[in-house]
Amino acid sequence: MTRHNRSLFKRLLYGFISVMLLIWLANLALDVYETRTSKRRDMQRELRASALRIMVLMQTVGERPPEQIKPLVHKMEQLHYALYTELGWYIPALQTQVWRHGALVYASADQGLPPTDAAAGPYGQPLRDGWVVSVETDAATGVTVRMATEVIGEWMLQVSSIGYYFAPLLFSIPFLLLPAWFIIRVGLRPLKSIVGEIEERSATDLSPLAPSPYLELSPLVGSVNRLMERLTERLEREQEFLIDAAHELKTPLSIIQINADTLTTTRTAQRVEDAGQGLRTGVERATHTVHQLLALARSGGDRDHTSLMPRDLVELVADRLAQAGQIAATRHVEIELQAPERCMLAMHLESMASLIDNLVSNAVKYSPEGGRVMVAIAEADGRIVLSVADQGPGIAPEMQRKVFERFFRLPDQDQAGSGLGLAIAERAAARNQGRIHLANRDDGPGLQVEASFDGVRE
Repeated sequence: MTRHNRSLFKRLLYGFISVMLLIWLANLALDVYETRTSKRRDMQRELRASALRIMVLMQTVGERPPEQIKPLVHKMEQLHYALYTELGWYIPALQTQVWRHGALVYASADQGLPPTDAAAGPYGQPLRDGWVVSVETDAATGVTVRMATEVIGEWMLQVSSIGYYFAPLLFSIPFLLLPAWFIIRVGLRPLKSIVGEIEERSATDLSPLAPSPYLELSPLVGSVNRLMERLTERLEREQEFLIDAAHELKTPLSIIQINADTLTTTRTAQRVEDAGQGLRTGVERATHTVHQLLALARSGGDRDHTSLMPRDLVELVADRLAQAGQIAATRHVEIELQAPERCMLAMHLESMASLIDNLVSNAVKYSPEGGRVMVAIAEADGRIVLSVADQGPGIAPEMQRKVFERFFRLPDQDQAGSGLGLAIAERAAARNQGRIHLANRDDGPGLQVEASFDGVRE
């Protein structure tokens, strides 16, 4: 299934367009709200004020005939929108009717409303949609003034006026999008320069990128540089590992080569037996070193912890001790386990088994003939501790950190080994979110190794 890459440029541009549309919709909503509420209310008040002025005028003219009243009322109509005319604003249509003793004495020109129905009276006149009306009556003089006007902006709510709203938006899009397109392209250039700098590098160039002067790109450059640093450290470790492994395998391979040559040239039975024994010793040592190297590679502490699964640590330790018991029996070393019935811990099974095997095998190897190895599992203060104690010579405090280095062996050490056991154990503990601590025993000779893990996890 092909996955199409998304465009960050389009994402930013579409975001800008979305913001522009939201602002336009908000402005449209505001116009609709003002038209339906505040403008209608304000124009209703203006109409009432004008109607009252005409009412006062009718009180002063008394019972004059309609021909004398019409010019005066028409002038009052003009005064109603004098401010609109002076400012050059849109002048809405206006309709005025004056009734005296139930008779129509004045009606303004047709403004698109239905014709005035004299028989319907001032309160029975039809009103067009989008208009407001004010009717004022003076019972003393028998005068009723009815004024109606269209609400400014009400026409904008009609379907026919949709172009009024869309026209500014359509005209402004080119003037807004072109600068936005240019600004986004220029803004993304520093990111493209970083990509170009990385693309131009060779596979062996892991030097850090130059610091970015831009605040937003500094975290990206910092993350890439930290990744480069980790890759450099890992490559250096792998190179050191290969050199150390080749050096460590050179000795048993030399032993195998020498004894193989002896077998092809010697004629005495004793020399043949000695050469055969040397050959077996070299093969065993090389095999052990290879197994330890594989265990070291599999126990990498820098791997993620997604494969950790809850398992019973007591059951696993008991199983590994049963296998170690065969080796311990050849040296008459007794292994004792002190543990609760059950102890659940989230672990990576293979690396945890490797940790147990190396700690126990080291304890058995360095214990004296007929000695005892104590293995204990304890839970305290939210931690799980696996401890292995032997009765061997222990390790000097100043050397306890060195023994975790690969292929390091204590001076004057007469026990065979590859120098990888504790390095494997330390990396296996790290993979299981734990750590290892060494200490010489207080109750006698020997070394106690503790592997502690955070939290009891059912």
